[in-house]
Amino acid sequence: MQTVKKFSFILIVFCFLFLSIFSFIPYTDASMYGKITGNEVRLRSLASTSGEVLDYLSKGEYVIVTDTNKVSGEGCSFGWYKVEYSGKSGFICGQYIELKETMEMSYSRPWTSPKKAIMGGAEFISSGYISAGQFTSYLKKFNVNPNSSYKVNNHQYMANLEAPFSEAKTTYNSYKANDLLKLPFHFTIPVFENMPENTKHSAKGVKTGGTSEVKDQEFEKKLEEQGFPESYRKWLRVLHESYPNWTFEALKTGLDFQSTALIQKSIGSIQLSSCSECIDEARINTEGNWYIANIETVSYYLDPRNFLEDTSIFMFEDLSYKEIQTEEVVKSILSNTFMNGVDPIDKISYSSIFMEAGKTYNVSPVYLASLSRQEVGTKLGTVTSGERFTYKGQTYEGFYNFYNIGAYSSEANPALAGLVYAAGGASKNSDGIYVGNIGGGTFTPDKNVESPSQTVDSPSTPKEEKPSEPSSEPEKTTPSVPEVTPVATHLNNMDLHLKSTFLTNLQVQTTVQSLKNKTVGQELTFKKANGSPLGDSEIITTGCTVSFSTGENYTFIIYGDISGDGIINSADLLKMRQYLLGQLKLEGAYFESAKLANTDQVNSADLLRLRQYLLGQKGINQA
Repeated sequence: MQTVKKFSFILIVFCFLFLSIFSFIPYTDASMYGKITGNEVRLRSLASTSGEVLDYLSKGEYVIVTDTNKVSGEGCSFGWYKVEYSGKSGFICGQYIELKETMEMSYSRPWTSPKKAIMGGAEFISSGYISAGQFTSYLKKFNVNPNSSYKVNNHQYMANLEAPFSEAKTTYNSYKANDLLKLPFHFTIPVFENMPENTKHSAKGVKTGGTSEVKDQEFEKKLEEQGFPESYRKWLRVLHESYPNWTFEALKTGLDFQSTALIQKSIGSIQLSSCSECIDEARINTEGNWYIANIETVSYYLDPRNFLEDTSIFMFEDLSYKEIQTEEVVKSILSNTFMNGVDPIDKISYSSIFMEAGKTYNVSPVYLASLSRQEVGTKLGTVTSGERFTYKGQTYEGFYNFYNIGAYSSEANPALAGLVYAAGGASKNSDGIYVGNIGGGTFTPDKNVESPSQTVDSPSTPKEEKPSEPSSEPEKTTPSVPEVTPVATHLNNMDLHLKSTFLTNLQVQTTVQSLKNKTVGQELTFKKANGSPLGDSEIITTGCTVSFSTGENYTFIIYGDISGDGIINSADLLKMRQYLLGQLKLEGAYFESAKLANTDQVNSADLLRLRQYLLGQKGINQA
């Protein structure tokens, strides 16, 4: 009888194990995905055009179709699908949904440079997880948020039980190194039903500590109002005494703790080398050195109380972008890694790329850097060098994956499978090789190099001369460098996009000097909207202009910066509302900056997008 039970358990486990150990494609039992085929498609509360509009969706976005059987209703002859989107349940007219078994979002693939991989991966993480209710490192591993877009215990980013702890510790160390721990951080901490008195780590035992002494009655009252049990409060009191600016919010899951632990046991793993005592007695190998953990260990990592101390609390931090997440903090995370310097393809620092990714997709750049460091390590490897590799009979070269997205554990080589995902959309060359960016210089594929500073040149591409520094002796200027570079090249170097006479893809708080640093050989003149000069240290806002010495003039747009002060806040929301009510006229760059829903008009869809940004639910695409 015991043999039959054991065999049944093994079968159940293997049915669940299609998650990657390292990171990655969502685990979900949703009926079907639905790809939106129109713009401003309305998610309604009822299967009727009279139903309340809950959200507006754009072409290419995905929803979960919870019932593939369409229901009849009013206003849509095609029938209505019941769907879930961004934490909301509602109905969408079947005319605007294409059923898919998997999500097909490109995320700017193929990822042919480190920047494309970091940016595209950030979009994947932001849209698929953070904006969908899995907005902390803990929730990305253990999806126990009843308000998530996905069913609880499904759609989890990684199987590694220790991942949230590792990411939190890296974040803590970076904040500490930059003397930022006194800032007002906010933490959302799950609370389960029927929690045991404590949980035990198979190797470390039971966590002890905390305090029952109440020193701050007002703080204690807030904890009680939030619904934190005493077993949580004894740890939060200690944190509050050291960090009085920190605030804590209870996320009431409504889930039974033991039942949840049993489910998570089937979809979580631990490294044998990390804790041999933590491995389940069935010793089920999931990938390489990874095994199913025993229920004791799973319960320990699932229990939030074990991580309510300063070195691990950041697994409960909201992962949306905040101004306190500076480039200096990101640099400290990347120190002593190959990312401590300049990306040889894009010619800009890795730290600035992570910052741009965070601001663009409303996700913490500190978290992105921590995640990347955990996923790809500190030394250069195949997934970060662009080197040639062959997988399943196909050869690839010049592709990058900084978060190991797409690395299924079921693959013979998960890391290479992730690179194949990164190459999505690429074409073969005449030799039958899928090629990415192999002409701009790649890292030497020496896995032991800590901080590579040299590049190797593709034999098929002539070496490009580096422009000389400005000199007081013009006759010594390197003759191979043209005196005038086309404006299009300068715009590309500054990572700006040209739409008519407007320049887009500019991130909030970008200074004049930061753009000047990205281009040489061209005299640029920056002005404010009123025509007065714009200093190098000043930030560029909607309505500012740039003039090239060759005569071209362009006006900047920051989507959402409708007031033209360089900040996206409630003042911009007010202006958009006034415009929609006919109380204010928007023209030129200011009208263009209000087009957040990618249409030619400014309407309620744009207002909704701006509100979602201000609530931290969605980022604003500046492209």
